[in-house]
Amino acid sequence: MMKFCWLGLFFLSSVLSVAQKPAPSSTVSGRVFCSDTNAPARMAMVMLEPAETAGRQPSKAIYSQAVRTLLDGSFSIPHVAPGMYYLIASAPGYVSPLAALGVSPEDLVKQDDSLKQKINSMVPHVIVQANLPASIDVTLERGAAVSGTVLYDDGSPATGLDVSLLVRRKDKWVPIPSGPFDSFRHTETDDRGTYRISGLPAQEYLVAVTLRLDKVTYEFGNGGTGMSMSAGFSLPVYSGGAWRTKDATPFSVKLGEERHGEDVQIAISRLHTVRGTLTAAHDGHVVNGGSIQLLHADDKSEAAKVDLTKDDNGFLFQFIPDGDYILHVVNASDTEYEEIPNPPGTVPPSRIKSQVVRSYGPVDEPLHVDRDIIGLAVSVPDLAPGKVPGNQ
Repeated sequence: MMKFCWLGLFFLSSVLSVAQKPAPSSTVSGRVFCSDTNAPARMAMVMLEPAETAGRQPSKAIYSQAVRTLLDGSFSIPHVAPGMYYLIASAPGYVSPLAALGVSPEDLVKQDDSLKQKINSMVPHVIVQANLPASIDVTLERGAAVSGTVLYDDGSPATGLDVSLLVRRKDKWVPIPSGPFDSFRHTETDDRGTYRISGLPAQEYLVAVTLRLDKVTYEFGNGGTGMSMSAGFSLPVYSGGAWRTKDATPFSVKLGEERHGEDVQIAISRLHTVRGTLTAAHDGHVVNGGSIQLLHADDKSEAAKVDLTKDDNGFLFQFIPDGDYILHVVNASDTEYEEIPNPPGTVPPSRIKSQVVRSYGPVDEPLHVDRDIIGLAVSVPDLAPGKVPGNQ
């Protein structure tokens, strides 16, 4: 009986030993340098991106550890599973090989064959084998920097405005593809209206400055202060003071270039307010639900949009430039709103539940803006028989 017990314990301990054996892994280490100084890139961020995810959507989320380099530029990432990895390194003012290609880590997952070949030839990568340390060094190129001043047309500085850069992708101007360490590619204007954005690859850009009105709710209590923010109204202004990208003035930079004087003037004398209400065509009463868009008359692109809510007596557009538009109304409705309290300590303290009582048809109404327009009444027709709300 004792012999049987000992054999059983031996078998159980062997099973537990196998079950608790850690998965094979290794440590990846190396150093990061700055190309213009040959000095270590101190406190740079380093991350490994699994290369085997390239070209396919992973079935589950992939986690990667990011570390900072030490004062000698060295880094060490432990517990790395076997496989091939791209090394993504970043430091303010510098451009990693991945960023120089104009792609983001997300692009590594959905790349085509041509992009895959380019990435494999230009982006540092390392092959990790089980229980064998791996080493890789990388050099960061000094990127370009763009700076300028944002002023209103009365000469005063435009302070606290978000400034970002756009790049051309397939004939459209879009935000720079962002990686996990690219927050320094946008900034805010300071108290003099000046800005500077660094670490830029060599390519063509537009400056985008955003006028923004956000809705902010604060709660003050014994537990401290809480805050929630929801999107309000915003208007971008582009290089050359243009309201639309097609009218903006692009510019190009080279690696290491310090480009000054990319100033933007915001012509507030040409910005207007458009305020109005939706009214039912059958009796003229005010309709309290719906979405209202201002579309550019020439290409039907959206200039601005507002949704009616419980607190709105009508619609309001701020910062509308001179021009011709189409006022496009959809989902107009008579709506009942109910305010429901949120749990104590939640910000905002309540939420709104809405129920549509009656729906109306869509409206497209031309609108020329060259001054403030107040008291605009837009008549919405009864919903045509057979029409389904929301499919207008």
